[in-house]
Amino acid sequence: MTEESSESTNALSRHKQPQPPTADTELSDSPAPQDESDSAAPEATNGTDASSALSRLKNSQSSSAPATTAEDTDDHEAPALSEVPATERKTSRAPKEDKWTLRDKFNAWLDSFKGPTQEDIEQAIANTPDRLQARWKKLQDDRRAVRLAEERSKQLAAEVEEARLALEEQWERESERMAELERQHAIDARRRQQERETEALLRAARELESDDVPAPQNRPMLQQDDEYLSDDELFERARQNLPEWQRLNRIVYKARSIESQTPAPALPKTEEDLEDDAEVVLPFRKPVTDDPDPQQLDGFRRITLTMSWVLFVVVGLVSLGWVGPWPSMIEAHDGLYSGSTSLMSMAFWHVAAWPILWVGMLLYTSYQWAPSQYSAVRNRTTAWYVSNAMLLAVGAKLLAHFQDWGLEVLASIAASVLLVRAVGSLNRYTERTVKERFLVDMPIGLFTGWMMIFSVTTVFTALASHNLSDLLWIPEIIWAILVILVLLVILSRLTLTGRGRMSIAIGFGFGMIAIAGSRLFGANPSFIIVGVALLGLFVIIAATENRRYQIATAEKQALEYLVYADEED
Repeated sequence: MTEESSESTNALSRHKQPQPPTADTELSDSPAPQDESDSAAPEATNGTDASSALSRLKNSQSSSAPATTAEDTDDHEAPALSEVPATERKTSRAPKEDKWTLRDKFNAWLDSFKGPTQEDIEQAIANTPDRLQARWKKLQDDRRAVRLAEERSKQLAAEVEEARLALEEQWERESERMAELERQHAIDARRRQQERETEALLRAARELESDDVPAPQNRPMLQQDDEYLSDDELFERARQNLPEWQRLNRIVYKARSIESQTPAPALPKTEEDLEDDAEVVLPFRKPVTDDPDPQQLDGFRRITLTMSWVLFVVVGLVSLGWVGPWPSMIEAHDGLYSGSTSLMSMAFWHVAAWPILWVGMLLYTSYQWAPSQYSAVRNRTTAWYVSNAMLLAVGAKLLAHFQDWGLEVLASIAASVLLVRAVGSLNRYTERTVKERFLVDMPIGLFTGWMMIFSVTTVFTALASHNLSDLLWIPEIIWAILVILVLLVILSRLTLTGRGRMSIAIGFGFGMIAIAGSRLFGANPSFIIVGVALLGLFVIIAATENRRYQIATAEKQALEYLVYADEED
């Protein structure tokens, strides 16, 4: 841009210097300066200083060119023309110094624009933060204005809705008030009409020498709603209707007197009435459906129960010889629990009951972690008994495996007592669903029945290991029969509770069958023990199943008439 500007300035200075007339000037056409002025005219319109000066120069040259006469030209240039050949005159024509090229014009046009200076750019950069802040402030103001407008519109809509609701409520109250006024007016008008009719009836009764006039509530209106009678017309209608009304009134009065003095005949009860009076009283309490609020002890209870089950399984595997280097409990102490030590010893396959108990107690422990059982009353009252019973069963197996003093008797009896207490808690808080019956009552029942018979086995085995089978000089078979009878009585007291706890009978029966098998095919046979045990077990199972059938039938046939044992009052 700088070089182009300098070239344009040099060209302008050349145009300003006076040019001597030449022969070429004569030969040039006169319109040529006019064309140059015409071409420079657009440049003058741009309003710049350089263009204005250029246009003035061209106009001055074009005005001075015609002033030169032909004679002057001939006088001064004639010798030159005569000396130079024609061909040379044409070729040696000098270029026009005042005619701009396209490049000069383009550079002059570019110079006409005034661009920003360095100071303007620096000032714009310095003002950028203020400009951005002003724009941001304007944006925030616009947003605030829009938000305020929205809030005002919402408030206005809420006020309009509130006014509409208030107006509707006022209209409703006004309509109710008007309806009440109309109803009151109708009652007053009816009462006044009844008073008029009573007066007319009394006048008619005096003519009949009687004062028997029906009460307003026991007679129809003399005047209908769509008509209005005068006093004379009302009196005339009363005279016509009064005799008939008096007769009907006397009949109704006599009928009511007879009805009040005659008692109503007793209707015989139908079969449906007898069924309605029937009640089925269930021999257990109503289930507790509302659980108490959860407590921190509930979580500790579930963790403790889970740890007890883990020990129950791990120690059971070790005591049975399935895990670890130690032999099985049956092989320990020269086969003390092999099946022939005493009359109440079980066959060797009785150890199959322990895996079944592990699975059953796993179901019970897992169900404790259900969200619906977190603070259930049944779990709170039974979980501690069951947890301690599993630990005592673990101790009984370890003691039976690693010592021969008979200390396992104490652990097994204590576990049985705790499980019996757990069954009592189940009877106080009966099951609410079939799932609870399967996952809570059944595992506890199996464990209870098995520990009852297993504790008796440990007692007789410990006595036999110390040669005390004939305690107090009473034969062992007598003690065995007495213990079996006592166990059957206790078992019946447990199985005939609730809806019939068959699981207790099954757990007890498994151990009893193991004893009977050992007495039939073992080294210490006793057919009396087998007969008493199996007969008593059959009676217990039959009674328990009968109770279950009766309660299930009663619940299905008369479910709507059920009354629980704690609701008889």
